[in-house]
Amino acid sequence: MHLTFAVSALAVFSIAHAQLANYGGFTANRPADAMTIASIHSVLALFNLALDAKNFEALHDVYTDDVVARVARQPTNNLESLIKFYNGTALGDVVSQHTSHTIFVYDIASKSAKSVSYANALYFSKPEEGKFFARDAVTFYERYDDIWAKQPNGQWKIRDRGINIYAQVGNSSLLPPTQPTFNTTKV
Repeated sequence: MHLTFAVSALAVFSIAHAQLANYGGFTANRPADAMTIASIHSVLALFNLALDAKNFEALHDVYTDDVVARVARQPTNNLESLIKFYNGTALGDVVSQHTSHTIFVYDIASKSAKSVSYANALYFSKPEEGKFFARDAVTFYERYDDIWAKQPNGQWKIRDRGINIYAQVGNSSLLPPTQPTFNTTKV
């Protein structure tokens, strides 16, 4: 019985590995890549927390100085212009919650890697006086395509970012009229 289970488990693993290795042009990772994958996941979490806290200086730990980012119809070609872009979306009284999920890191080399991840950006108004919950909210459903560069200190940073916004759900009137127009086509 144990032998049957072991053979079945091995067959399932082999089939799953083969399917993953050939899925959408992505290749499966080696177990030795676990530290790189964990580091990249951590940087993506820092990105989300920095946006929610409106601590855009923390983006120096997320992006390279020469980052190319296609997050709006006007791509940015360095970190300072990207921080200026995010400062323009600070949204005043609007509270945000950014999340990254379904993160897949691939093409890992000694100094570079790629990742694709899905993200949600939720913006909601501050609750009215005496109320616990927000009155209005809008959510963007997004995909990030990132190229990573390993820094001399061993830290991973995003060198190139493309964003595709798939959908917007909710009350967008709570966003200020100065909100940048995002690129909604795949980059």
